[in-house]
Amino acid sequence: MNKTVEKVFYFSSLAVGSWVAKRLLDEYADLPLQLLCSTIEVHSYDEAYNYLLYWLMKQKFDADKNRLMAITSLTSGQGGWFGEVDKNNDAPEENELEVQADAEYKASLANTRPLLWAPSVGTHWFWYRGRYLALTREMDEHRQTVYTRTEKLRITCFGRDPAILKELMQDARVAFSQKEKGRTVIYRGMKSMFDGELAWKRSTSRPARPLSTVILDEGVKMAFLHDIQHYLHPSTMRWYSDRGIPYRRGYMFYGPPGTGKSSLAFAAAGFLGLNVYMVNLNSRQLTEDALTQLFLTLPRRCLVLLEDIDANEVTGSRKPGAEHRIGKHGISLSSLLNIIDGVAAQEGRVLIMTTNHHEHLDPALVRPGRVDYKLEFQLASRELCAAMFRNIFQVHAETEVDAYAQGDESTKEGSAAELAKEFAEKIPPLTFSPAEIQGYLLRYRESPQDAVAGTESWIETSLAEKASNHEPDGKEPEGDASESTEDEDEDKDDNENANKEPSP
Repeated sequence: MNKTVEKVFYFSSLAVGSWVAKRLLDEYADLPLQLLCSTIEVHSYDEAYNYLLYWLMKQKFDADKNRLMAITSLTSGQGGWFGEVDKNNDAPEENELEVQADAEYKASLANTRPLLWAPSVGTHWFWYRGRYLALTREMDEHRQTVYTRTEKLRITCFGRDPAILKELMQDARVAFSQKEKGRTVIYRGMKSMFDGELAWKRSTSRPARPLSTVILDEGVKMAFLHDIQHYLHPSTMRWYSDRGIPYRRGYMFYGPPGTGKSSLAFAAAGFLGLNVYMVNLNSRQLTEDALTQLFLTLPRRCLVLLEDIDANEVTGSRKPGAEHRIGKHGISLSSLLNIIDGVAAQEGRVLIMTTNHHEHLDPALVRPGRVDYKLEFQLASRELCAAMFRNIFQVHAETEVDAYAQGDESTKEGSAAELAKEFAEKIPPLTFSPAEIQGYLLRYRESPQDAVAGTESWIETSLAEKASNHEPDGKEPEGDASESTEDEDEDKDDNENANKEPSP
């Protein structure tokens, strides 16, 4: 009997001891490694993740690795806005071209994103500045109200000094920023897939729009650019600080739809090297706290664009005695005003608000200090129509100038300058928006002569349509002369959190 008890006690102690040893091993097994190594982690819901992954692919990380992940976007389940990551990936393999006909192969590639090769899940060793570093890629799945998947990249080096890892991350940041050189990056206030909170998410990146393509009175355009450049100069910030003035500046672009308000904002951002931050004030998920947090997390130097500010119900003129008004989604006028220029409002940013009906806005929103510079956009004048014609048919103009120099009499009569003047004289001034003029000219982009010949017919049809619609207060899509027709919103699935992009 005693021996049986001893055996039971022995095996029980062994089981308990094994369980304790296992728990200690699970908990502290990597402790010696932590004491000997340095580590930096980045998560897929932070932009630093894209810095590092982009840098790894630029280093041809797949050249000597046999465990790879094929992807079409740097982000993990957060939308594909990095299709242009590495142009070298667009080139087909030679052996693939031997299998398929060239035309068929190129046609199939045109409808798909290029393949990018990234490190697969697990640990990979690589050489950086004379030292071996370890890269570990892990995947985390979250099953709460909705299924989400996030990833984590961890770089590790031997030694207690993480300086080499910080240098790598800085190199990755520089490489990523160089990729954006000459481009305008657009961020939107969107719901985060990680925690469900609204945050600034990169929406798209596009080539910076040349200011010359924004058809506007040169004096007006240059005065605006001079003002914004003066505001962003480092000495101006010191001047504001020395006098205790909040370092903020607001601009109001107002005028009929399609006159180029948003286009000038984007062109100015590209000219000044600023990223654009946009938020839809009518989003159902936008609350006062969320909007405040978005503005507090703005970078110090950026351009905030609030399009069609008059479309929000709380920004309209208040009736006498109505001091407090709250919109359907919980944002009040007072909270919006405090976010724009309150004590806790972000400094250093450029705020541009656009509106089709500035006369409908509450005076408190447009008073000096909140709106410091107003710029009116008008329907197309004859001078603007001529400038738009020359801009659309500039290739033809160059060809005709060469022919003119060689004495081609037929070209003299139909030169671009003469055609532009003839076209402009046919257009009734201040009747059509630049977007409407552009839409018409694009129909005949290969034939300026046909564009001039069909002008009267188009005017007659357009005026008849305007008369039949008879909706002077109707909202038209915001656009501008020379605006690209490409769809810039690559996050269609999150329409509630995305502000609309300008389109012609």
